[in-house]
Amino acid sequence: MDWYENYKERLTHVYAAAERTIAGFPAPLNQVGLAYANKFHPVKHDKGQNFICMLLPYWMKDVAGITDEQCDKLALTNVYLMLYYFIQDDVMDDGPASDVKEKLALGNLLYSEMLSISRTLFPSHSSYWEYYAKYKRVWASSVVNESSNNYFLADPIQIAHKAGPVKIASSGALLLGGKEKLIPTTDEAVDIALMTLQMADDWVDWKKDMQECSYNSLIAMIEASLQPDAPITEDIVSTYIYVRCCMNEYVEVARSQHMRLISLNSQLPELENYNQYILDHLTQTAESIESNRERMKKGGLNYFFEKQGR
Repeated sequence: MDWYENYKERLTHVYAAAERTIAGFPAPLNQVGLAYANKFHPVKHDKGQNFICMLLPYWMKDVAGITDEQCDKLALTNVYLMLYYFIQDDVMDDGPASDVKEKLALGNLLYSEMLSISRTLFPSHSSYWEYYAKYKRVWASSVVNESSNNYFLADPIQIAHKAGPVKIASSGALLLGGKEKLIPTTDEAVDIALMTLQMADDWVDWKKDMQECSYNSLIAMIEASLQPDAPITEDIVSTYIYVRCCMNEYVEVARSQHMRLISLNSQLPELENYNQYILDHLTQTAESIESNRERMKKGGLNYFFEKQGR
């Protein structure tokens, strides 16, 4: 995990700067904001895989030819952007709630901080703002239309678009380094990593997403195997996962996209390693399910003793 470990110190520094700013927000939004930020602290809660938004500027440093200070500013911009969009997602998913007023107010303050830092890096005539507008439009379309258009079946890469605004860090880095021509290839490379991350999240969250009627790529794939208009239940999904081992098919989608990522020759080895890391976890999950199924076929009692270590 060099793609993460190499930047822990810088991530700690950048996130501390964000927390100092949030602490200066008017009460009670300062405390609400700090509690919210703490949930996604990239070092304190060392999960590694969920922090592409902060790591992306550092992965871009060599290919873009930018400074450490510029990387830090882009990372800080994405901290505020990340928290803003997480709040948007919470408000959309939770519906009417007692704290919606605080969340929306906090989101606006975070968004303002993102704009303030961006303006120090990019003048109003910079194409940076055009790219951000594009990523934001794609995000809006994705969150509204993903279920009706069944993005994962139509084109798996489209499930990355909900996280599309993250790409403003990579595009911003290339613009600062005068490498705008690399943006299309880099966008595609980042989208593949975001797709793999979303697939991993959908595997972990499929029960929760089913209960909340949220779009989930794994459930969408399984549902496509059923008869038209056939109801889908938690038992059916579990059967497809643990008996029919549909995770093998699911992982194959991620694996084929990883090969596409490598073929892009994006000159972003840490992004490729990050994507491989997530793919490895998905692969290990599928292999474990397959292995357990094979043990069960040999006999439930033998399986029980093996699980007990006897």
